[in-house]
Amino acid sequence: MSRPIRTLLFATNLSEECRPALETARFFAEQFGVGVILLHVIDRALPSQVDEHFKGVLGEEKWAVLKKDHEQDAREALIGKMTSGRIVEKVMADYRSETGIDAGERNVNWQEVVTEDKNVGRAILDQAEEHGCDLIVMGSRKGFIGGNAVGTTIRHVLGKAEMPVMVVPKRSKATA
Repeated sequence: MSRPIRTLLFATNLSEECRPALETARFFAEQFGVGVILLHVIDRALPSQVDEHFKGVLGEEKWAVLKKDHEQDAREALIGKMTSGRIVEKVMADYRSETGIDAGERNVNWQEVVTEDKNVGRAILDQAEEHGCDLIVMGSRKGFIGGNAVGTTIRHVLGKAEMPVMVVPKRSKATA
């Protein structure tokens, strides 16, 4: 017998490919009053490595725009004066703003968690357990038919999770 979903964990790498999964998490939150843990796992700790991480996740163009918008913060990060945590705070604030999480979702109980772990799959499972989540929602890179949809992180989570895992595929441009 399945149990009701009270809290879900939305694991994101902050990319566009996670947008359909974010919309699914929002749907559960808005329609059923489910609390949402917004999780981003960083597998690097040094500011220069965090810079490379976000460049890879967001794309060079988007990361360059973000850095330009926060030029002083970026300058401090590049010379080692800004901590990894402050860089992540800026990126997460922009993500929340860009996706509308900050704006007007008064009825949605969002909790943001950023953690560092070399094993992203394990970190997702640990955070889901720590927060008592009943469902994990993740986005995939491509549609299931196109192959390569389930990377190592998703496979790890699917293989080890003790709660349901929903994998939401990226939409094709025609249906987006």
